[in-house]
Amino acid sequence: MKFNISYFGPEALFHLRRDFILAMKYGLEDLGHDVVLSGLSLEGGRFNLVVGAYFLPPAELPKIAQSGVQFAHVNTEVIAQDMLNFNPQKTDFMGAYLPSMRAGRFVWDVIMDNIAEHERYQNQAHFLRWGWHPKLEDIEHRAEKDLDFYFFGMMSQRRQAIIQALTKRGFRGAVDHSCPYFLRNDRISRAKIQLNIVQETKYTHVNSFRICYLANNRCAILSERETDPANYLDLARIADAEHFGDAVADLVTRDQWRRQGEEAYEKFRAVPMRDCMEKLLEGSFQ
Repeated sequence: MKFNISYFGPEALFHLRRDFILAMKYGLEDLGHDVVLSGLSLEGGRFNLVVGAYFLPPAELPKIAQSGVQFAHVNTEVIAQDMLNFNPQKTDFMGAYLPSMRAGRFVWDVIMDNIAEHERYQNQAHFLRWGWHPKLEDIEHRAEKDLDFYFFGMMSQRRQAIIQALTKRGFRGAVDHSCPYFLRNDRISRAKIQLNIVQETKYTHVNSFRICYLANNRCAILSERETDPANYLDLARIADAEHFGDAVADLVTRDQWRRQGEEAYEKFRAVPMRDCMEKLLEGSFQ
């Protein structure tokens, strides 16, 4: 089968989606499918997997279905209370994004918690689990790491406060709100610990974009506890925000970060992306 993966969104967030988009591509290719990436366009003659369509103006969303191409949405955002990300200004969920999802063949969703919401809307939705792939083992870890921690992602006051507390305790780290993936990867290679911090308390789901790629690359991950029906946090060490400093100290001073990273990798490698995509395709194209 021929697939196209489209991404409709700002360039900065394209970098944050890079790993996930490639995981889909590689998993499908392992199954013998022909996959291309087209960015801000759709392709006739291929089945289009559309990521980030909620960034489009409401008047533009119906044009996906009107184009006549075969398509399905791949949703990456929280669905709750008839809104996307609890933000009525983010997109016209009920009037534009939901109808567009319904117009597609199915919906793939990276957040398992969303599946119950899709059922409420009677969407044909399937959970897209992120698995290991050898082509995504692209972090070249430095033999001598000069950073204790690294965090990449959308910064909020809550995240900033936790980072500042670590800095005050004398830990050396780096933070990127958004950056090209190759800059991010260089900083991952320099840091002993990769942080996963909740953006706001209303966002309770695990951010697979941060956990899975890091586990794929033998990284030690320190995370807050989040709602985790997919068990992604089995790949991380868990601590509440008040004890992040103690957890960093333990991982760094006792050099446990090396073992933590290897254990995360071995657990993640047991779930190949090929198997995830095979199961997903079987359920989606029945």
